[in-house]
Amino acid sequence: MVVHTSRTEQFQRTLSRLLRPIARAMIAHGVTLNAATDVLKRALFDAANEMTAPDSKMTDSRISLLTGLHRKDVRRLGAEAQPVGKRSLMNACSLAISFWTATAKYRHANGKPRRLPRAGRKDTPGFDDLVRDARIDLPSSTVLDALAVQNAVSVDTRKDTVTLIHDVFLGSPDSEAMISAYEKNLLAHLQSATENLLSSDDQIRNFERAAHFSHLSDASIAKLVKESARLSTEMLAELNRRAISLQREDASNSRASGRFSVGAYVLGKTGSSENGEGKK
Repeated sequence: MVVHTSRTEQFQRTLSRLLRPIARAMIAHGVTLNAATDVLKRALFDAANEMTAPDSKMTDSRISLLTGLHRKDVRRLGAEAQPVGKRSLMNACSLAISFWTATAKYRHANGKPRRLPRAGRKDTPGFDDLVRDARIDLPSSTVLDALAVQNAVSVDTRKDTVTLIHDVFLGSPDSEAMISAYEKNLLAHLQSATENLLSSDDQIRNFERAAHFSHLSDASIAKLVKESARLSTEMLAELNRRAISLQREDASNSRASGRFSVGAYVLGKTGSSENGEGKK
């Protein structure tokens, strides 16, 4: 007997699996069901308003019907002021490292990032110059302190120089920077995938490709993890250089307000496939 399931039922099962790793992160960060429910209510309310046609107005009753939110929650959410996000140090630190590794005057001829004096000297740009050239709207001391705390740079106070240790800003596991990276990276991927899921046949879809393999030994997984990390790092480094160059070209264009995200992820797991996929 063939059991046919609706698209809604299929998505509910998908949602259950998607939420499982998020639930693990919730438990690890002390987020309970009550707190998560409030967050979900806000997300449903905002999503319903975002999906409204530009020439129409979403009523409280319509939002309640689409989302299942009680009308008193809809009224409350509509009256609440949205929290203003604070300027992210994580973004500033990531931009500083990105600019450092992609800009010729901050690199050696072999492409390695230079050790920089704290303040620029004649014919020798410094870390303060880098922050200014990268158009980071924060004091260079604030950016440097954040990079040093996360061990992304080493500071020689005797020589007053700064050395880049890591070419990406990861942050320590318990830091705000790590949570910010978790949000930024997953959000970009989720937005891209969701737009593809909701797109019509005649719409141009976001590029989204992945490869999944099973029936691999631990040794084979280790090899694939190492090789995929190497190839992905090379790709992202090249795109970083290209993006920085294009940002300079667009600096005088007042209409240049678009955003571009590209990423890579690697998941190597031993044991049976979590997704229940067959051999590829």
